[in-house]
Amino acid sequence: MALTDLNESGVLDRMTDIVACLNSSDSIQRFLLDIHCILQKVTYADNFYVVLLGDDDRLTFPYFHDVKDDFDAEELNGIELNDLASTLTYYALAQQKVCNFNLSQLTELIEKGEVKVLGSLPQQWLCFPLMIRENFLGAFIIQSYRREDEYSGVMVDVLYTISHVIASALDAFNNQQALYEANQRLAQYQNELEHQVESRTKQLQNSLTELQREVDQRKQLQTLLEFDSLHDSLTGLANRKSLFNELRRISARLDRQPAYVYLLYLDLDGFKPINDTYGHHAGDKVLVEVSKRMVKAMRGYDLVARIGGDEFIIVIDQSLDETELTQIAERLITDINQPINIDTYTQVTCGISIGIAFTTLSEQVGEPLVQQADKALYQAKNSGKGCFHIYQSTL
Repeated sequence: MALTDLNESGVLDRMTDIVACLNSSDSIQRFLLDIHCILQKVTYADNFYVVLLGDDDRLTFPYFHDVKDDFDAEELNGIELNDLASTLTYYALAQQKVCNFNLSQLTELIEKGEVKVLGSLPQQWLCFPLMIRENFLGAFIIQSYRREDEYSGVMVDVLYTISHVIASALDAFNNQQALYEANQRLAQYQNELEHQVESRTKQLQNSLTELQREVDQRKQLQTLLEFDSLHDSLTGLANRKSLFNELRRISARLDRQPAYVYLLYLDLDGFKPINDTYGHHAGDKVLVEVSKRMVKAMRGYDLVARIGGDEFIIVIDQSLDETELTQIAERLITDINQPINIDTYTQVTCGISIGIAFTTLSEQVGEPLVQQADKALYQAKNSGKGCFHIYQSTL
């Protein structure tokens, strides 16, 4: 085709034809043959071959057509890499850019010992790299044995533009082939698996059932262990660890949003005589019943904890006025002072003393607040028991 016959529309048509090869080619050789035919509509391209760079950095020649040299693919692909390293093709690939050599330039490269030409020496030799997303796939080469000005600068630019389309089409074809081959392998594996699954279904179902049972048991055990680590084993109330976890959480919140926090330190009055008279079993019943009454007297989101023996702590994370605080303390004293059945014929009664401390300071929410409430409890005990006392700072 003459250069004057090659217009922009014609080039675009050829590019479209290259993309269309994706749907008509079932092998890399057929794909490159179709591209060769398309290039022959653009320019003189009787001598055309493609070299690709594999994952193992070896060069392969999936397509070769030349009017003078009749190399076959097996012969080219069998050339050792060391032998290829001295060839003109390898020399051009290493540069990863368009190469345009005439006979004089080729002769000079040969005389300098920089390259060796396999086969006949062309008059003009063009190499166009195939790049996609900065990945180097290889190159295609067009050469002419007829004259040194076979391909003008304009034609070289056209072929360079087309090389981008060929690279994209080649990448898409490779991906398409890889997907096809993967689907073929998947279909083969699927058939094999269907036969295996049919014979092993019952065994797998039994194994899964047993495995699920073990998983459920482990989950239940984990849940129980987590609960036990944070709760008193006798009463089910929060334990000391859980109490201080909550106090740390509240302390962190007070750094961002100041508010009142109240801590009630409770100690049973007359509990030791019950233990001594009726035994530890009766004492445990009393502790369980007292715990239930504390929880019932408070709101669902107030923390009630047993920290040891007959000592309890309640945390109220909400602002209260003096009347409300007094009502809570009095309700606890009244409810806990009610008789407790330890068996069918025996009732016991124990009272409770309460020490109360409160703060809005995050650094106080923790051991300092517990100690203040403990001091207030001591005052309540000294005041005759069965009452409450609010800690007052001496500062």
